[in-house]
Amino acid sequence: MLDKQLLLAEVKKSKAAEIRVISDAKELQSRDAALFITKGIALLRDHSVFDTPIHSTQSFSAGDSIYLAATLSRRPLDRIYTIHEPLEVVSVDGSALRKAVMNASFLVNEIIRNSVTRIYANEQRVNPVFEDRFLLHYKDCFKKSSARKDQSIFLVGEPPKGLYFIAKGSVFLTTEDHAKFAELHETDFFGEGSIITSTHRSKNVYAMEDCNLLLLETRHVLNEINREAPLVKLVLTHIFNLLELMNQLRFSHLEGVPPEDESETG
Repeated sequence: MLDKQLLLAEVKKSKAAEIRVISDAKELQSRDAALFITKGIALLRDHSVFDTPIHSTQSFSAGDSIYLAATLSRRPLDRIYTIHEPLEVVSVDGSALRKAVMNASFLVNEIIRNSVTRIYANEQRVNPVFEDRFLLHYKDCFKKSSARKDQSIFLVGEPPKGLYFIAKGSVFLTTEDHAKFAELHETDFFGEGSIITSTHRSKNVYAMEDCNLLLLETRHVLNEINREAPLVKLVLTHIFNLLELMNQLRFSHLEGVPPEDESETG
């Protein structure tokens, strides 16, 4: 299990990290840096992220991060936060952050890159180099499985068996209330979040058509992660936490209907 507090304590010792107290929200955007909150609350309104007529607010507090995805991907720091009291953060230099992730294993690097893509609600990544390396590297580790159209691959509350790679077909994801919010297609992967956060599944995944899947079991994924530097591990834990917070903003506008067939894969 990756402990965010222990990892942050380790990262704080590095030259790339600095403890800051921020009183003006404009200071959040003043540097090329990701901010890991240790005390205080920052608020993000969804109209600064999504084009929606419905307005809601997401709070970021101790254990959350600000501008992590933007810093990793060199995007503008244009999501506007408000703070009503001083915010204590560990600020990590963007160059050091990107270098650490770039030097990570190809699987961990791609998991982070894919998560950033999902945070920004963009189309899924297209990376044939990753696909080739992934299939070659783990060819003796995969477990093959299949799912019929509308069959569940996993459901909310289930323990994670591993990471799934779509060899053929497509799937869709829903919230616990069956609000559909994403589709994944051939060469995409999913299911890594629960492994990294050591939690049960928080989404439902169903086959949108007949699918062939490759399962990389949890132990193989953890073996890759455990070899990484503390900064990379910290990024992993926070990137999925950030994805969950951003999804909460998205989910507040969704309504869904469960699929007709919710039988599980064998």
